[in-house]
Amino acid sequence: MCGYLCRKPLTSFVQITNVEGGAMTIKQFYKPILTTAQMRQAEQKTMQEKSITSLILMEQAGLALARACQKHKLDSGRIVFIIGSGSNGGDGLVAARLLRIANVPITVIPLVSLDSMQGDIKHQLELALKIGVKIRPLTHSEDANKLQCWLKRSVLVVDAIFGTGLNKPITGWYAQAIQIINQAHCPRLSVDIASGIHADTGEVQGAAVQADITLPIAAYKWGHWLKDGKQQGSLMLPPAPIGIHQSTMMNMMQAYPFLVEQSLLNDKEIIREAFPARPVDAYKQFCGHLWVFGGSKGYTGAPTLVAQGAQAVRTGVISLACPDDVYPIVAAASLETMVHPESIAPWDKHSAIVAGPGWGDEQGERLQEIMQSEQPIVLDANALNLISRDEELQSALKQRKGLTVLTPHPGEAARLLNTTNTDIQADRIQATLDLVEKLNVWVVLKGARCVIASPDKHLWINPYGSPNLATAGTGDVLAGVLGGLLAQGIEPDIAVPAGVALHSLAGESADWFKAGQLSAIIADKVKVYRQ
Repeated sequence: MCGYLCRKPLTSFVQITNVEGGAMTIKQFYKPILTTAQMRQAEQKTMQEKSITSLILMEQAGLALARACQKHKLDSGRIVFIIGSGSNGGDGLVAARLLRIANVPITVIPLVSLDSMQGDIKHQLELALKIGVKIRPLTHSEDANKLQCWLKRSVLVVDAIFGTGLNKPITGWYAQAIQIINQAHCPRLSVDIASGIHADTGEVQGAAVQADITLPIAAYKWGHWLKDGKQQGSLMLPPAPIGIHQSTMMNMMQAYPFLVEQSLLNDKEIIREAFPARPVDAYKQFCGHLWVFGGSKGYTGAPTLVAQGAQAVRTGVISLACPDDVYPIVAAASLETMVHPESIAPWDKHSAIVAGPGWGDEQGERLQEIMQSEQPIVLDANALNLISRDEELQSALKQRKGLTVLTPHPGEAARLLNTTNTDIQADRIQATLDLVEKLNVWVVLKGARCVIASPDKHLWINPYGSPNLATAGTGDVLAGVLGGLLAQGIEPDIAVPAGVALHSLAGESADWFKAGQLSAIIADKVKVYRQ
């Protein structure tokens, strides 16, 4: 069930820019994603290094939660906290106490008896009672009607039942209570992760709160972004700082052997890094020369969409090579692209190549030739299908000296790995890592929450995107965006995540569009991020 997470632990991503006397200066582009075990270890190390207790961390988490409640409650009515007996419940009690001090109407509903609370949460319970926080335990199925009544009176319900430590199915009264919470008409704010979601896999453990808002504590967890964990329409707040420095997380991990060296959440701010200021005397060749190989009978639009994607990211020169028999059609549709019949295309001078969109099955020899280039290449669509059927192409790909990026959808990934679409979707991260290991390439596994991985074992989860992108041709535009950025000499650890984020954000910005309109939306996004 845990897939790749049960094999070896993953780690955070921070980019070290300077090391002096053992002290690290860190430039952070991305947010780390941690496993439950890694988060626990980071907390322990912080408490040891700073000589603080878990109560201090709990106070910080509760303060952040109280602020989130103030910001997201609909009006001045009552906030109802529903708590369990663990640290999540303790965070909820801290927030309830602080809000009570601020004269916010508060009710805390423990789903367990008060006598069963031990340790930190017992301490927080005593503090809450001392200042008059209203505590109303509801511990049995017979209390269902009372829980419904309390929720009808609230403007915000805070889910602090289970946190990242949940590792068994939810049943009985807890499951019934979660069902009642999900029927509430007010917003639901979950602390750290929605109760019932496995923090490492994103799977529902029997029952799960349908959170409208989630406040991660200290760092994102894998369960926020995998499977059921990324709930449609829910608002994921930035992680609440509780005093654990990101360098502490990174240094803690260095003692372990990793399947993945860096794991992170893609951040739209990286887009700015992909568009540095150009010198005033820049000329078109200075800004990259991308060659696009694609097209066949019935698929003449694909290479044109690739070119449009490259144009949207300011690529200096774009040349297109298509089969001779469709050359007139492709050339007529491409106003800003130099189009050549493939048989006489002068493609020896290039700074990057995109190959595969719209290709037929007869292009194996051409693909073998393209892979001899030492410049970056992006392979998409039928180029991937050709590779999946040809061991010689697979061998040539793995031995390439230049950078290679594959952009498969789940079906193409399944053919490359000789498995099924269902298996790919069941564990998208492991499928991406398997492709990287098999072919020694960068991989962008398309679909909801794109997964990106590099041969250096760096892993990104892309949180952006929209079902609007589920239309023919959008993948061609993405290939052009990536190829265009690489043609301009942007480093792949910036170009690939930035290109994916840019493409996804463009997909979010319109209710509906045709693929041919997507490049114009991307170009508008580029203008925004260059400001």
